[in-house]
Amino acid sequence: MENIITIVGVGPGDPEFLTRAGARALAKGEILIGAPRLLASFLSPGQESYPLGSDLEAATEYIRSNYQFKKVVVLVSGDPGFYSLAAFLRNRFPEEVLEFIPGISSIQLMFARLKQPWQDVAFISRHGRQDQRLLGVLQAGLVAAVLTDKVNTPQGLAAELLAGGCSDLPVSVGCNLSLETEYLYRGSLSQLKDYNKILLNCVVVIGV
Repeated sequence: MENIITIVGVGPGDPEFLTRAGARALAKGEILIGAPRLLASFLSPGQESYPLGSDLEAATEYIRSNYQFKKVVVLVSGDPGFYSLAAFLRNRFPEEVLEFIPGISSIQLMFARLKQPWQDVAFISRHGRQDQRLLGVLQAGLVAAVLTDKVNTPQGLAAELLAGGCSDLPVSVGCNLSLETEYLYRGSLSQLKDYNKILLNCVVVIGV
């Protein structure tokens, strides 16, 4: 029987948010594959590692050439089912050789910080992509949670929405959630547009 490629959601960053199931899966791994910052937090002595870069096809071939002989564990931030490498791998390996271990996403932690329910929230990623649904979602009266990046910054999103005719809605920005550098900003879209602090690794919640 072929080995299983285990994809573990390691949470928003702080190892305190790693689930017990995730910790057990990591402990069994002979090869850990993930972003360098994740490997720095979760790699144990004696485990091999493969730092993920931009060449995902090369990483796929590395997994393909190793997983039948060693226990391969792929680390993804947050949860495997939410804008992660898991979707890429699912298109390249048979379903029966993949195992997903869920994790706590930055979205979940952000709404915990805000003390707000999130079952009716619309989720959009602007992290490495250009999803244009955001304005329509907000104009429909929904609350939106948006993942951002260095190009699609929180301030840029605020400017884009206001220029598109969006109301000056309340907005919260959670940066580096769970880490020592965690920072929470709360204001309105117009205030955020002119905010001069650099906001990185963010979840932006608009409408509450």
